Amino acid sequence: MPEEIQENEDIAQQVLNTPRLIQHHVLYIKGPDGDFKLHYVNSDPSESARDTIVFVHGTPGDWSSFARYYQDKALKNDFRLISIDRPGWGKSTYAGNFPTTLQIQSNMIGQMLKNIWEHNGKRKVILVGHSFGGSLVPVLAADYPKFVRGVVILAGDLEPKLAKARWYNTLLDWIPSFFIPNEWNHSNMEVLDLRNSLEEEQNKLSKLTTPVTILQGTDDSLVNPASATFAPSLFKSSQLKVEWLEGAGHLINLQYPDTVIKAIREMNIRSSQ
Repeated sequence: MPEEIQENEDIAQQVLNTPRLIQHHVLYIKGPDGDFKLHYVNSDPSESARDTIVFVHGTPGDWSSFARYYQDKALKNDFRLISIDRPGWGKSTYAGNFPTTLQIQSNMIGQMLKNIWEHNGKRKVILVGHSFGGSLVPVLAADYPKFVRGVVILAGDLEPKLAKARWYNTLLDWIPSFFIPNEWNHSNMEVLDLRNSLEEEQNKLSKLTTPVTILQGTDDSLVNPASATFAPSLFKSSQLKVEWLEGAGHLINLQYPDTVIKAIREMNIRSSQ
């Protein structure tokens, strides 16, 4: 396990154990396949309109992938911070089959975004997504432009042909699910479906007008860096900025928080104009 992941687990415990640092919110939602709940943590439970960031984690993961950002006092002073559990992760649940596709997850999370928007004085938010969450946030922005004014993608797959599963993903798919922890199985299902899922979203994303920033490490071994090179041909209608992190790997959210925060602040200015 990379030391940054273990360090983040320790930070998450610190955040959880610090009184009044975060508040938990659970939404109970009726869906076509049954009832489910969505969970997120919030740095500011007031309903005043203010600049708000909504973090979306990768796979596997939960809200705590962005725990360290709640310890940044300057960031908290300038923004309301919200970090979600995607359907089936953390304290969020799902109904029916596990939702592997970007579109189904967007359909489910849309109700959470509406809730956040309403409790933010109906002011739009900035979405920040890492890895699978980085693939999801532009879909959310395209589906819910009423709620979103900016998108920051951290090491997210965008080009379907480059989002191919690894040999171990295929191997896990052949192993009966009862032999595999749910976390591994669900993560593997998301990865295996990502290529087709991205293919289905290409036309929609090409029409996205929301400003987009991409941070991509040159040494990322999980997401092909060429996906960021592909981005200008995808986001034809957006104000796009691509920033390369020389020598960086996949865990940009954990290893380069200062760079991420800088990108968020720039997006806040850019998307306010």
